[in-house]
Amino acid sequence: MNETSTPKAGRGAAALFALLVFVPVFFFSGQLAAREISRYYALAWALFAGLIGFAIFRTGRVSFYRRIFFSASALAFLVHFKFSLFSKMFEASCFKEAPFCHIAMAPYFLNYLYQQYLAFMNGDWRLWGPLTLGAAWLFITLAIGRGWCSWACFYGGIDDGLSRAVPKPLIKAGKWALRLRDLPAALLVFLLLASFAYMLPVYCLWLCPFKFTETFMDADAGVRRLQYALMLAAIGALLLGPLLTRRRIFCSYLCPFAAWQAFWGRFNPFRISVDPAKCSGCTVCVSACPMTAIKCAPGGKAEISAYCNLCGECLEACPGGGFRYTLLGLDLPAGGRLAAALTAQNFFVWSALTLGAVFSSLWAPAALRDLVKLMAG
Repeated sequence: MNETSTPKAGRGAAALFALLVFVPVFFFSGQLAAREISRYYALAWALFAGLIGFAIFRTGRVSFYRRIFFSASALAFLVHFKFSLFSKMFEASCFKEAPFCHIAMAPYFLNYLYQQYLAFMNGDWRLWGPLTLGAAWLFITLAIGRGWCSWACFYGGIDDGLSRAVPKPLIKAGKWALRLRDLPAALLVFLLLASFAYMLPVYCLWLCPFKFTETFMDADAGVRRLQYALMLAAIGALLLGPLLTRRRIFCSYLCPFAAWQAFWGRFNPFRISVDPAKCSGCTVCVSACPMTAIKCAPGGKAEISAYCNLCGECLEACPGGGFRYTLLGLDLPAGGRLAAALTAQNFFVWSALTLGAVFSSLWAPAALRDLVKLMAG
């Protein structure tokens, strides 16, 4: 770990930061939980998020503790919504309807615009309300931008956790990794056009690993076999890809939402910036980045692409402390003890961790309830 870029903070300040995470998470999680389960499960989830915030603030190790939270959130999603496919013991006891998949939203956007056009022509058009999916996406994009893919997405938590489950890659990412980096953008354009042409959610029907059930399969046997083959390839990218390469293969190359947020995330002020004066061109950051979002030739200067999702891995990997969180590429003015805590990194971590934990409240407290029920019965 690079100590020069991640100074430790006092326990008191870290405790205050943890409280600032805990309070909103418990409030919103409790509001959701009160409908079907005990608030104690929401309390447990909020305490966990607060402890993660305390650890990040106290040690400065953003990516290490972020991954613990992110992986726990993804595991909770699997427990509550997906493990029942393998055993009825994991049948969800509450919140049985999965939240709307944000990944499907991006390739279906033209269809959404067409629906809005029809609504306008029929006199039934209305602006986004505060509780609509469009308003939620806009808020998330303005709050954490591309950080969604490394702090909140349940797909990303699986990919990210598995990418660090092995000590070193069996398949090293060479030049092919950068050459294929724009593949999700091309995939997004294709899916936008195909979904609009067929008026169907093409991504959900052909590529989504979580749709690997009979419900979404075509009646024709030949078409169904092709669907199974493509979905199996996507599952392999999601589960085997990171274990073989220590890279987030599915998120980097097969997720259309990653390309969507790479574009719209530019409107978010948070960035990871590199100080050229501290960059020696050692390329350690290139090897460490799980999203293949850093380009650097040996002896050159690191360049961060739009695909960076603010995971913070490069901050801990860089031996010269050359990476840092910034606001639009700028550092906040230095000042006294209070100003020292008001850094771009702390602002971003609070925003991303709180939003990720609140979003995960749709399933994490329920997953705790499922596990308690399973152990009790």
